[in-house]
Amino acid sequence: MKQSTKELSRFYFSLPRIIAKIRGSDPRRAETNAIEAWAAGLLFYLISYVFFVAQFVPRGLRHWQTALLLVALGFFVWLFWLLLLYINSLIIKLLHSCGLFRTLPSRRAQSILLGIATTAMAGALLLRGSWMRGVGLFWLLAVGANLASALVLACGRNAGGDSK
Repeated sequence: MKQSTKELSRFYFSLPRIIAKIRGSDPRRAETNAIEAWAAGLLFYLISYVFFVAQFVPRGLRHWQTALLLVALGFFVWLFWLLLLYINSLIIKLLHSCGLFRTLPSRRAQSILLGIATTAMAGALLLRGSWMRGVGLFWLLAVGANLASALVLACGRNAGGDSK
């Protein structure tokens, strides 16, 4: 039981790890935090869904038409992500076969490529109206805070800080 409690306190993203370190908890990295995985997955889907809504749902439709289009778009965004995951896996295989990024695990490379795609969509949302701009800005701020946290953790480790 103590082992499972210890595993739950580990984090994948840098921002929760730096918060844990500030609070005096264990900031070690883990690949198995289900809460972070679900939250990140939902955010990826939300950003892409809002992006595609901005692209394909015209204003001025009747309410029932808009609702029908939004439901259909939810399904097509899911298909988009399946296709993107497949294309990303081909890109990763190609990079590995060319001798590039061989030490980078495929799941981490997949996370990087998905993060780049989602950040590009969030950047496009900044050019949209009020609430869509807010969604894009939230994502970009979260990514920036996570990258800044990674930098702080890396500098702390290199400066002779704890190596947890």
